[in-house]
Amino acid sequence: MFFRFIYFVAAPFFKLLYRIKITGKENIPKGSSVVCANHTSMLDPIFLAIAFGISENWLFMGKAELFKIPGLNWLIRSLGAIPVNRGATDISTLRNAIDALKGGKKVMIFPEGTRVKDGDDAASVKTGAAMIASRGGATMMPVFISGNKKLFGKVKVVIGKPVSTDIEEKGQAKYRILSDAVFDEVMRLGSEGEASGGN
Repeated sequence: MFFRFIYFVAAPFFKLLYRIKITGKENIPKGSSVVCANHTSMLDPIFLAIAFGISENWLFMGKAELFKIPGLNWLIRSLGAIPVNRGATDISTLRNAIDALKGGKKVMIFPEGTRVKDGDDAASVKTGAAMIASRGGATMMPVFISGNKKLFGKVKVVIGKPVSTDIEEKGQAKYRILSDAVFDEVMRLGSEGEASGGN
């Protein structure tokens, strides 16, 4: 109930501040999936939540530092976020994410692991999202969120088609291939968006 209250308060507010254009909602599969998006702003989780809607059963994976801030820690945990220790193997977090997928949820992850502003070189894409998707028996969903988020400007969220994790390769080689393929698709969705009108 608390989550729904926050969502219904925040979503209309952000729709007033930004002209949010969402395309590709028909590509959202039923059941579990790992949602992989580019990350240019701290507001990106909000735009993802608005794009997928309250009807979808989803949770976010956020950097552990956010969970150490008094007040914010309680809020983001109440909204279903789980902490990730970047640069370390966090077995409990991985297990929680995999269990969420097996329970039919969608897990939102930013594979770059950090914010990468427009014009900066892309960060090395981490393989954790592919590993979680593979072990959870889920697909991976590429999503592009436009940068340059100015008040009252347009923000585009482009949802691509799910990518199967059922390939012949195994182990780390599999995770690297899937990670690169999905993020290449994220960037392609962004390029298509620019070609059709930009921000």
